[in-house]
Amino acid sequence: MSQKNGHALESVTLTAMLRRWTSSLLLIAVAAAGALSAMILQNLTIRQENALSSTIENTTISCTVTNAKGTDSGNLQMLSAFVEMLEGKRRLRECYLDDYVKNVRAKAKMSLEKPEGATLSRILSIDSDPALSQAEGVYVQFFEDWEEGVLRGQEQVCLISSDLVTDGEYITVAADMGESARLRIIGTVTNGPSNEIYCPYFMSWSEGVSVAFLTDSCSFDIRNNQKLEESKSYIYEWFVRPDLSNQMDGLTFGVLIHDETYQKNIEEIQANLSMLHLLLPVLIIVCGGIGFFASFLATRGRTKEFAVMRCLGMKQCKIFGLVMGELSILAFTGAFFGIAGGILLEGEIQTSALLHAALMTGIFLLGSAVAALRITSINVMNLMKVED
Repeated sequence: MSQKNGHALESVTLTAMLRRWTSSLLLIAVAAAGALSAMILQNLTIRQENALSSTIENTTISCTVTNAKGTDSGNLQMLSAFVEMLEGKRRLRECYLDDYVKNVRAKAKMSLEKPEGATLSRILSIDSDPALSQAEGVYVQFFEDWEEGVLRGQEQVCLISSDLVTDGEYITVAADMGESARLRIIGTVTNGPSNEIYCPYFMSWSEGVSVAFLTDSCSFDIRNNQKLEESKSYIYEWFVRPDLSNQMDGLTFGVLIHDETYQKNIEEIQANLSMLHLLLPVLIIVCGGIGFFASFLATRGRTKEFAVMRCLGMKQCKIFGLVMGELSILAFTGAFFGIAGGILLEGEIQTSALLHAALMTGIFLLGSAVAALRITSINVMNLMKVED
């Protein structure tokens, strides 16, 4: 008997939905819009979160060492000890600058007596000297078994400009101060500065002996952008913020941290995320409200029908269940179309987006339940008096 009643209720439900197909389509459309909006909103949030992570991880924040006033960065005359501190080769008063910086670039030039008219440039990497930039048409070629990493060591090796003539694989250099060294040639520089010899920045003139010298230019990158403020604070324990009021004593140097574009991008993405996070509760309220009003409008015309059911002995909870069954079918149908539309638009399925679509469907049903409860809880005697 109960099985027959169940089939009868299903028949009544389907008949009611088909008879009121306009209202049914409206509810399906509202549910679909809620699910689709939730998916799009969540996918936008995910993309912004990924953009934030990518910006933090992949943006290079470069820093330029200047004089204390910030007026010069190409003729610093800075002791090489500062570069050693940045590279972690010197620990002065528990200095751990290398924990906060990476890709240190430094260059120191000196005139040579031999070869006559030549210049020796100490460099930590090819990009330590802007004159070696490929954008300027310069071509640096290392010979077999040699690579750029050797420039960060202490070996007595060098790159020479293609205009320098040598008798073999070595070249002898002599500085104005009397130092001399026999350097092995490991590569050439074409279309670059003439009469130029490039050697490792920390190369010693005599084996095992390191002598302090003056550095012309220096720059580096922040190691971890997630610790940007901490890094800046630590860097300014050893350098100063460039300012025209600073005194230049030959031992104090400034650092310009070029993070303006990075900070601007981070602020824009965070503002977008804040807006998207604010839209979620707004969407929940709107979806719940629309679910209530749409369901209320779709069912309020059936009050006499419900009165007849009550007079035939059907309990209020049974009528409520019947109405919610209709609304649930319509809501899930709408959610299906909304999710399908979201997949077509976005091209992929995000688990969190599906969860948000399910949440919106649940909120829609909650609003529908309130409307159904309000319609079906009216006193039966009043219901009998309602006219079509």
